[in-house]
Order: sequence, then structure tokens, then C-alpha cells
Amino acid sequence: MKKFGYLALTVRNSCEDMMRNMRTISSMIGMVGLLVVGFVSVSQAAVLTKEDFNLYGYVDASYTHNFNNPNSQTNALRIFDGDANSFRPHMAQIVFEKEGKSDGTNVDRAGFRIKLNFGEDAKFTGGNTGADEVDFQEAYAQYIAPFGNGLDLRIGRMNTLIGYEVIESPLNPNFSRSWLFGLGEPFTTTGIRASYQFDDVVTFSIGAINSFGGAEVDANRSKSVEALLGLNPLEWLSVSIFGFWGPEGTVGAKNADRVQIGGIITAQATEQTSFVVEGYYGNQANATLGRNARWNGIAGYVIHDFDEQWGIRLRGEMFEDAQGFFGCGGTAGTAGNANTCFGGLAPASQTLWEGTATLQYKLTQSLITRLEFRYDKSNKNTFQYGQRAANNQETLATEVIYLF
Repeated sequence: MKKFGYLALTVRNSCEDMMRNMRTISSMIGMVGLLVVGFVSVSQAAVLTKEDFNLYGYVDASYTHNFNNPNSQTNALRIFDGDANSFRPHMAQIVFEKEGKSDGTNVDRAGFRIKLNFGEDAKFTGGNTGADEVDFQEAYAQYIAPFGNGLDLRIGRMNTLIGYEVIESPLNPNFSRSWLFGLGEPFTTTGIRASYQFDDVVTFSIGAINSFGGAEVDANRSKSVEALLGLNPLEWLSVSIFGFWGPEGTVGAKNADRVQIGGIITAQATEQTSFVVEGYYGNQANATLGRNARWNGIAGYVIHDFDEQWGIRLRGEMFEDAQGFFGCGGTAGTAGNANTCFGGLAPASQTLWEGTATLQYKLTQSLITRLEFRYDKSNKNTFQYGQRAANNQETLATEVIYLF
């Protein structure tokens, strides 16, 4: 009976904590709404209606089976699917926004976005790992200045400019994330950003940010820079070139420059089939024992839709983590089991390969289901087979996403 009493008390406390979090978030959204209404009421230039605001989101859950049956119950080196042989409530995301416009009054040109994450993945989306299952993925103010075609200015916390894959699972071709995204790229950034679309072919964005990892608080007195050049030379072809540069040291220590440059090529071969290739190179000065750390990789995607309901997505990837600077940085049982390795120790260096096949079926436009098989391979024994170390793992996962 004591066990049942303890379980009931634990469930009750968890529910109370969740309710407190929801009340806090609801109060914050309410305050933003009051501020917006107050701003509109004093403006004589324009009147906003509910059609000017957007409220949407999604719910995402999955089950992943690891054929290695690791004793740690974790999928090694995974990011948002770290739980082996387990169901996982990934994300309940809510977005409340008003998009700025490139013409009209100042009220029309001003905007904002608040993006809230709840669930296991929220432990890892905010730049710092932790136990909190609530995260402000994005929270920024926007103003499109009347300069040329419109200069888009944003300040706050935003999704990064770097990389092909993103935090939001519905926007990715596969269920599991690539190592290029999960290990070697930032998720979000905090700072100020300017974007300008010159014409239908060229777009450029540049931002001054706190850090590569997306942390809200800067670790030093210097700022870093990220940039993205988007090109659409042909109707079926797009090219993105991205880069990052900045000091990643701490206050009082020697600043160590970090640099990353890469690109994405997307080709729409037919109406139903597209190909994507992403690759990059990164280097961190004075990373380990005074030596530079290097990381680089390449991933290729084939995305094919048989019809409006059925589709298949294939991905092949290679990621090299020289000096083990990025991989194996997590700990089993914390931060959603993200980026863990057997024994909890990072190797001196590691090269990873993976192949992923994802079958997607849309029951409706709002309900997406996926079945995915993935094979991982390393040149080091960073995976786990039962209780012993292994150099590979295979997983089979099912995912359900509901959009609203």
C-alpha cells in the first residue's frame, strides 16, 4: 500500500507542477496579448483584428525499438529519440505570432513570435541541456523597415540560420535527426538579425548573436556572427550558403575562434521527387589541450511522394568529429538521453555513418504517421549491445504527429 500511496503522491505532484507551468505560460501569453491590445488602442494609424494574429502548433509522440537492447535503455548518439524500447512524448509546441508586413503603417510593419515547447525534447531545444520540460524556442520582436523591398529586423531568440534540418519534426523529411544537425550545428540563436530579399533570386541574412550553442547568456564579452545567402537561380534549383564566426571562450580565458561554413543544394527533379545535399566544415581553436577541433560532414536526401498520402524519405550521412569535441557529450537519464555514448566518455576522435529510410502516411492533412528504420555505424565502440560496447546500432521507430 505504501508503494501505491507514493505513486499517487508522485503523480499528483507531477500534475501540480504541470498545472503551475501551464498557468505561468498562460499568464505570460495573456500579458503579451494585453500589451498588443494596448498598443493597438493607442494607435490611430491602423486597427488590428484577430485575423492579424496566428495561433498554431503540433503534438508529436513516438516509440523506438533498439535491436541492440542496450542495458542503458538509451539510443546512443541520438538527439531527440534517445529512449530505447520506449514510448516518448516528444513535443507539444504552441506558436503565437503576428507577422510583420513589408508595406503599410508602422503597426502593419511590426510583429512578434512566441514559440513554446513542452515535453522531453524541450530539455534539449534551448541551447543548454537540463531537466526543464518547458522551453521558449523562439521569442522575438520584428519590424520591417521601409527600405527598398523591406529590411526585416528581428531581436530576441530565433531559429538558427545554419543547416537543413530543424527542431520541428513535421518540417523534416525523417523522424530521427541527422548528426550534422544534432551534433555539429546550433539549434537556436539569441541576438539581432537583419534579412533582405534583393529579388526573386537573391536573399541575404546576417545576425549578431551571443553564442554558437544558442544560450541566452553570453559566455564572454564578444559577439559572434552568423549569415545565410540564399540563391534561386532556377525554378527547380535552390542553393544556400551559411557561415558562423565568433569567439567561444569564457570571460577571463583566452577567446577561441570558432568558424563554420557550409551549404545546401535542393533540386526539385519532378513534381513528386526532390534531392537535397548538405555539407559543412567547422573548426574550433584551442579546443582540447591547446589543439584545434575539427568537425565536418555531408548528408544526402531523396524525398519522394507517391501521392498526397504516401511518401518515402531516404537519408545517407557521414559525420567526422575529430578530437571528439561534439559527440558523446550527454549523460544517460538526463536531458532526454540526448547525445549519450557507451560508458559516458567521448573518444579521442570518431567518424560516424548512418542510413535512414522513412515511410510516411498522412491519414489526413493534420495527422502524419511515420515508420522508420535506421542503421548507425562508428569507427569506435560508442554504441551498446546488451551490456557490452559495440560499433553499430539499428532502430525501428514509429511516429505520430498532429498539426493544429
